[in-house]
Amino acid sequence: MHPVRRACSVSLLVAAAAAAVVGCSSSAQADDSASGARDCVDASLPNASAEELVDVLKPQPSGPGGADDTFRQLATQFDQGRDAQVARVRDSAVFKAVPTGGDAAFAKAVCSQSRWDDVVAPDGSTLATARSQRGALVAAGHNYCDAFEQLRPSATSTGAWSDWSGYVAMMTKGDPSAAADAQQVYAAALANICPQFAS
Repeated sequence: MHPVRRACSVSLLVAAAAAAVVGCSSSAQADDSASGARDCVDASLPNASAEELVDVLKPQPSGPGGADDTFRQLATQFDQGRDAQVARVRDSAVFKAVPTGGDAAFAKAVCSQSRWDDVVAPDGSTLATARSQRGALVAAGHNYCDAFEQLRPSATSTGAWSDWSGYVAMMTKGDPSAAADAQQVYAAALANICPQFAS
């Protein structure tokens, strides 16, 4: 198996599965230098473009062999679908409503979390930290907001939940040790990327 970097973007399926999120302390969030925000590309730039959010998902070769047939197939599939994905992101209600500076504020709030650290692949190679990849951190925040928007109608109609707090409770259920950290990430997404869902 040849790992392909997905730049820590959380797909809707992963989000719906309520994957655990590791958080940081509120004291670290309060100070940019303490939180490592100065080392986060997304924390110092304007809101990411639709192209940047999509390109985070572009397959990258890993391992000593570099590009092999599997990588080339994945890269071709990505290239063929890229324009449609960019259009989907650009047309999404969440993307259109992100406040000016919202992406950077989200990145600053979550930058110090260990989930963004370098990852060592099975072959021993190191995949670069998501902190250095444009759009990598904020893509996760966008996906939490996108998932809420898409899941809310069915959740409301079934009485499962109707608001952000119910969504977060559902997404963080089953792992009490990670719930507080995950809630910090969701809070940062709500406050900075999709504040329209707070009402």
